[in-house]
Amino acid sequence: MNHPNLEITQHSHMWLTDAENPLTADWSTIQPFLPLLQTVRGAAVRQATVVRVCATPTHLWVRFDCADSDPWATLANHDDPIYTEEVVELFIAAGSETPKRYFELEVNPLNVRFDGIIHNPDEIRATLTLDTTWDPDWSSWVHIDPAGWSCVMSLPWPTLGASDGIGTWRLNFFRIDRPRDGTSSEESSWSPTLRDPADFHIPSRFGVLRINR
Repeated sequence: MNHPNLEITQHSHMWLTDAENPLTADWSTIQPFLPLLQTVRGAAVRQATVVRVCATPTHLWVRFDCADSDPWATLANHDDPIYTEEVVELFIAAGSETPKRYFELEVNPLNVRFDGIIHNPDEIRATLTLDTTWDPDWSSWVHIDPAGWSCVMSLPWPTLGASDGIGTWRLNFFRIDRPRDGTSSEESSWSPTLRDPADFHIPSRFGVLRINR
């Protein structure tokens, strides 16, 4: 399975940056990705997740729309292990090469954030390290309704180690849909990592985002 590619042009997107709540802004001009796929096999999922991405001169904006019959979370503190419940995630690094160091940013349905820097030299969990002392500047918004839940992430370029975001990035988008009754969870991603059991930390499978002026 090839890496997915996305190419976008940077704009001011005043409709978004001027919005008091970016979730209520009109995202209809931003083309959505196809729904995320099962991380292990690349098949369709039970409850779809659609992602939209846009870039301004100052920020990367990411929107997740998650179909979900029962969005839930209990963990309520920054950097709690929210990945053990329901969550959306972004892994990202600048450059076109497979990253050995990348940022991990997550949000749960309570709008609790988790952020860390991953050092992953060889895609083996025993050698992977996570630095949660990183406390970056970024924002998120969450909305829950009968159809599911939505999340917007707003990431200043300096948070991601860049001045304006122009160029090539390696990244992947993930969701964990974990029923609270303890039945099997479903992990989905933009670029399936094709590992069983599911493992998001396979940077050689990250997709490619190109941002142009």
